[in-house]
Amino acid sequence: MRFESGPLDGKVALVTGGARGSGRVITDEIARRGAHVIINYCHAEEAAKAAEAELLAGGASVELIRGSVAREKSVRAMFDRIAERRPALDILVNNAASGGFGGIRELTAKDWARAVDTNLYGTLHCALAAAALMRGGGVICNLSSTGARNIVPGYAAVGVTKAAVEALTRYLAEELAPLGVRVNCASAGPLDSAVLDTLAPGARHRIAERTPAARLGTAEDLARLVGFLVSPESGWIRGQTIVADGGLTLSSWPAR
Repeated sequence: MRFESGPLDGKVALVTGGARGSGRVITDEIARRGAHVIINYCHAEEAAKAAEAELLAGGASVELIRGSVAREKSVRAMFDRIAERRPALDILVNNAASGGFGGIRELTAKDWARAVDTNLYGTLHCALAAAALMRGGGVICNLSSTGARNIVPGYAAVGVTKAAVEALTRYLAEELAPLGVRVNCASAGPLDSAVLDTLAPGARHRIAERTPAARLGTAEDLARLVGFLVSPESGWIRGQTIVADGGLTLSSWPAR
């Protein structure tokens, strides 16, 4: 992929957890739209370096920054480093997520704490720190999933915290508006990934069958939605959770 000019030319974007999985695809999409992308990672150092090398080879403008979004002190240090490197931040994509999979009665306090610290507090702390660097306005896009509103087997910890992220999005949109910062949330249905196989083994065919679009979603589908929400074209959208799921949530989750 070659990276050239686009609607985000001159913008600086931070993608948390942007080195692998859906985060990497989101990173590619935002870079393709012309932004300079700061890829945040915590443990995935090799994946982050590989992503940086590939993007630079394609002509993208990119750099890496390490930090855990699950720890407020680490978030503050990360944004301090960004402030030292860049005069301002224009875009934040809160993609990093964590949480144990399992039923309510199987999840441990540690599972819940990891989900809350990363998904909810990580989103909050990064949003507030980013807003302070968005001089003259900026855009924040949080990430959710349809498991925040619909029951997905084994997804309780993540689903509950993502529901909180959707509520947080509305409050942030209201309170950060005077700073010129707009906030929205991108939500996706089940994506064609290894995570889906963990949550619902053998469910791919059933999900596709129940989806009006007649297929599973892809990381590219989610990335295009995020790309739209951080671009000027979506400037009239604020405080919303936009769902891209091929129409799956028009009906119920497939039976086990």
